[in-house]
Amino acid sequence: MGECEGCRMETKIIYMTNDKRRYAAMGDTCRELQEKGEISDLCNVVQMERSSEWNYVWERKLQGSSLVIGRFINNVTKSAFWQACRDYLAARHIPYILDAVESVAGEDQGTEIAPAVVDRLRRYSFYGGMENFRNFWRYAAAQFDKAASEPEEPAVRAWAGIYHPDLTDGYTTDLTAYREKFCRSDRPTLGLLFYRDEWIWEDLKYPAAFVREAERQGYNAIAVFSNQLPDVSLGMPSIRQVFHDFFRADGRTVIDALVTTMKFSQIGNGNLQVADYEELGVPIVAAYTLLTSEAEWRANPEGLNAIETSIGVALPELDGAVHGVPIAGRVTESDGAMEYVPLPERLTALIARAGKWARLRWLKNTDKKVAIIFHNYPPKNYNIGSASGLDTMESVRRLLARMAAEGYKVDFVPETSAALVELMTSHATNDLSMMTDQQAEECQKLSAKEYSDWFQTLPESARQGMEAQWGKAPGRVMLSDEGNILVPGTMDGNIFLTVQPARQYGMDPQRAYHDPKIAPTHQYLAFYYWLREVFHADAVLHVGTHGNLEWLPGKATGLDEASYPDIALGALPNIYPYLMTITGEGIIAKRRSGACLIGYLPAPVADAGAFDELAELEKLMDEYANFKNADSEQTAAIQQKIREQAKDAKLDDSVPYEESVPFTDYLAELHSYLEELQDSEIHVGLHILGEAPAGETLIDEVGHLLRLPNGAAGALPDLWAEKYGTTLEEIGRCGMEICGKSGLSGSEIMRRIRKESRAFLAAIAKGGFSAAAVEAALALPEVKEGSDEWQAKARKMAQYVVEEIYPRLSRTSDEMENTLKALSGHYVPPGPSGSPSAGGVDLLPSGRNFYGSDPRSLPSQAGWITGCKLGDRMIEKYITDQGKYPENIGMVLWSGPNMRSSGQDIAEFLYLLGVRPVWQKGSLRVAGLEIIPIEDLKRPRIDVTARISGLFRDTLPQLAELMDEAVMMAAAQEESEADNFVRRHIREDSEALQAEGASADDAWRSAAFRVFGDAPGTYGSGINVVLDSKNWQDEKDLADVYVRWGGHAFGGGARGDYQPELFKKRLAALDLTVKNEENHDTNILSSDDYNGFHGGMINAVKSLSGKAPQSYVGDSSNRGNPAMRTVAEEMKRVVRAEALNPKYIEGLMKHGYKGAMDMANRLNISFQWDATSQVMEDWMYDNYAEKYAFDPKVQKWMKEVNPWALQNIAETLLEAEQRHMWNASDETKEKLQELYLSVEGELEEDDEDD
Repeated sequence: MGECEGCRMETKIIYMTNDKRRYAAMGDTCRELQEKGEISDLCNVVQMERSSEWNYVWERKLQGSSLVIGRFINNVTKSAFWQACRDYLAARHIPYILDAVESVAGEDQGTEIAPAVVDRLRRYSFYGGMENFRNFWRYAAAQFDKAASEPEEPAVRAWAGIYHPDLTDGYTTDLTAYREKFCRSDRPTLGLLFYRDEWIWEDLKYPAAFVREAERQGYNAIAVFSNQLPDVSLGMPSIRQVFHDFFRADGRTVIDALVTTMKFSQIGNGNLQVADYEELGVPIVAAYTLLTSEAEWRANPEGLNAIETSIGVALPELDGAVHGVPIAGRVTESDGAMEYVPLPERLTALIARAGKWARLRWLKNTDKKVAIIFHNYPPKNYNIGSASGLDTMESVRRLLARMAAEGYKVDFVPETSAALVELMTSHATNDLSMMTDQQAEECQKLSAKEYSDWFQTLPESARQGMEAQWGKAPGRVMLSDEGNILVPGTMDGNIFLTVQPARQYGMDPQRAYHDPKIAPTHQYLAFYYWLREVFHADAVLHVGTHGNLEWLPGKATGLDEASYPDIALGALPNIYPYLMTITGEGIIAKRRSGACLIGYLPAPVADAGAFDELAELEKLMDEYANFKNADSEQTAAIQQKIREQAKDAKLDDSVPYEESVPFTDYLAELHSYLEELQDSEIHVGLHILGEAPAGETLIDEVGHLLRLPNGAAGALPDLWAEKYGTTLEEIGRCGMEICGKSGLSGSEIMRRIRKESRAFLAAIAKGGFSAAAVEAALALPEVKEGSDEWQAKARKMAQYVVEEIYPRLSRTSDEMENTLKALSGHYVPPGPSGSPSAGGVDLLPSGRNFYGSDPRSLPSQAGWITGCKLGDRMIEKYITDQGKYPENIGMVLWSGPNMRSSGQDIAEFLYLLGVRPVWQKGSLRVAGLEIIPIEDLKRPRIDVTARISGLFRDTLPQLAELMDEAVMMAAAQEESEADNFVRRHIREDSEALQAEGASADDAWRSAAFRVFGDAPGTYGSGINVVLDSKNWQDEKDLADVYVRWGGHAFGGGARGDYQPELFKKRLAALDLTVKNEENHDTNILSSDDYNGFHGGMINAVKSLSGKAPQSYVGDSSNRGNPAMRTVAEEMKRVVRAEALNPKYIEGLMKHGYKGAMDMANRLNISFQWDATSQVMEDWMYDNYAEKYAFDPKVQKWMKEVNPWALQNIAETLLEAEQRHMWNASDETKEKLQELYLSVEGELEEDDEDD
């Protein structure tokens, strides 16, 4: 054996990595060279796993190495494993190199390896490709075999280029030549952006399939590979340059839609800005290359896993992406080799969807067909266009006018929203009770045969689900006399105005007790089929928050062909104006129905103020303050009047009066309560799409946005309190007493703050929000009274209004403009979501395709602080109310509030358990959990059970596991039972399960479940379904539904295992329930979901335990000072301050049909809360009847604009009386019955006239 041969045989080079693709490629080239005898058989590639621990096995693998090279991802260099490995190598003088991916600053590369050698080896690896990898091994081996010939220098392959399977070299960088060869001028063009690694590794099955299928469907394809994080210092083109080089030519964009399989966010990682996407100007469609195999994805009822949801779904939303579907699954061979294999049917569907978006750019407006879909739940004529906070009829009327002006074929533009309502209701709707024979005859129809033939092409599982519930196609719902399927709506040129089908139309309500997974009816799918295949819609526009398409059963993300939203919508572009505050629901619409969201402003708000008997009471209290030190006889008389007025206003429950307590103390409490009511923010109308606030509404809106600090900009009330040398907190404590050195009572200061700060804003508005307006506001006498220092702060506040708030509000017109841009196939820019009034001015302007939060970052450090405050407030209130710590708390956790508040509810859940997050340095993502020592916690660990929503499950998938881990950690602490309620309860329940035959481990695991929610693919509490159908008798019925829908356990690998008995046991043990709100854009009467989830929990606890729990509503709209009220207190506050407030009623009366609808729904939701939680008192129903039904002005108006709503109000009040929930007088019952019958008669007469 010669000298060099001996060296070659003894050289042992080890390549360590946890990168699977690199492991496979390096292993292939290593074995290839060994077979040729070019490198030693001792050379090897070894794979690390996340769970790898340093031990003797690793020592044996590395023993005697000539060189060790490590390439790691996911912070391995900071791990204990690497520290131990490095120490081992150093002790044995084995040289090592880090083939760096992540930062390795300060790492010792081994003094025995020359820097030039390290650099060259890294370049072989960095440039990539099989030939470079062969030369990597040859060059590494040559460092120990001086006779070996030196390989070629590292070869730079193309950093970016256009791929086509028919290109000789597989790629080109010449866009002009490519387009001449492969693109036809009479076709739309789809772009594809995919990873360079896939091109380098020749993993090109799905890009090739994409190109072939796009061309088959009649599109050009420009498939471009690039690095997602290019290092431009090495000659790599930036993503911005890639866009310019391959998707644009001669100053214009040459593609009509861009499909991207790149994960993460180009904007989030700094590659691009929104302006770059706007310059490109085309829709961005996200396609998913799975991190799992196709089989795993298909078997997972949730679709994509938690990691994929974070990096492949949530983060691309920051770029304004419209969601597509999975197009390739990952296949990993036994040797570690990995490739993506196309999913043919999904790839076809993806290209069809991207193609429909692309064609919107090619079609002339006059040729476009658009379906405008009004939501309609419950499916009655009073409720068409049931969108949260939006005047849907006026919004659509204005949209039709704009569309007509833009060249769309619109035969009739209603002059008023009332005319639009008349147009809609004169044709068939979902309300079968109101449908005439003539309307049914004129209705659009889909032949039963055509539907049935198409139905047979659907996946078997989808067909079976529908047939089991609705029978064979075409079913029995909404059929004509001939057996064809009715498609209600009104044709207006090329615009079809229609109502979305009901999810459970004609359903036997009993099914809600047995199965929450309710498939759509045949008429539902037929409706969308008709839009696609008969009407040939080019796009659909769902109007407002929210409809039901996105809630149909199926996968949560990465939908398959058996998911009902995918079946219904198909490839249709879905444009969806959506309330920007409602983050979670909007995200579901994006992910499950491919929606391009157009965020719209919340409804306008104002301070509640004082009205009716509350205003009279306030005057009496002012009189009392004036007389109490001067005239004892007069004071006594006013005291009596105050008491009488407080009784008449039904305030004794809210502010109890005790004769043993000094009257001044009672008055202070009464004053504080009235101040809270007056200061409540209430809705005073509805938003109209694209209409910026104006006039008095604008002044109120600006004041609303300044109630809380916005970053460096302070809060306006705080600023004005400072003028008087005090704070809002001190003013609240002073009440009617003199406050500080001002010589004024707290109530008088508060009145002045309201009056003066509004005058300040009014002066700015009067001056047109100009620089001159700032000076005019500062010249007001009430401003000049302040100190020079204070006036300087007032100037900054005025400038903030002029320079930030007003320009952002002025761009509310973007809502309409971006709706039209989406209909033209243009890019709609992304933006954050949330409540602008909760310190969120920077969330404006509205009109953007909004996104949520990266679930990996929740709870954030800010969210943790707020969550801890909420937990402390809740515990303090419970101790005040009950005199002890709560042992068992039930929390309702939703997705949207946690996204908006940076995870405050999740943080509170953890904090109550005595567990806190550990944040990763730099990224601040949650990396783990740690126990809070009991001595630091200073209270017991409290047992918490969470009822999470389906949205929470889908949009924050890993957080249920995090919460479960926290429960297990708390239970594992060996502390006294007095200090650890969690451990005690789990131990007790575990022992009971063991007594029933369960093993110790299984019993402990089952007993520890604390996170429950909807089964994958289902959503909601079921409560509203049963209440709307009137199919319930008592609290047990409602409890049964709550358990059936929500009794699915999460944690420890369980993702929705049905465990009804465990859920019942947890519910029966609850002392306290809570749901938090973090903004005032919505409240507990804004949606029936608040009652469904929280009221449903309260009812279930009472039914299962025999006692009503304490129930709280947390209010963290002021992050620095969260409030905590009982549900009953919150109901009284919202009913008094808003629902019965003339400002609220008059504000809705300005919006005709939709305003009447919202009043009817406000009463319906109040009734539902009473059904679950018994929180409505007789005086509330009395006032609803007087103000909503009997008031002559309101009744006359409602009969004109929405008689169906007036009938519904009468019906709801009568049901409350019939169920003994309201002790109405005989006279009131008679008036309601007469009203119901009179409206019914008038509606029947109208039908006959039609």
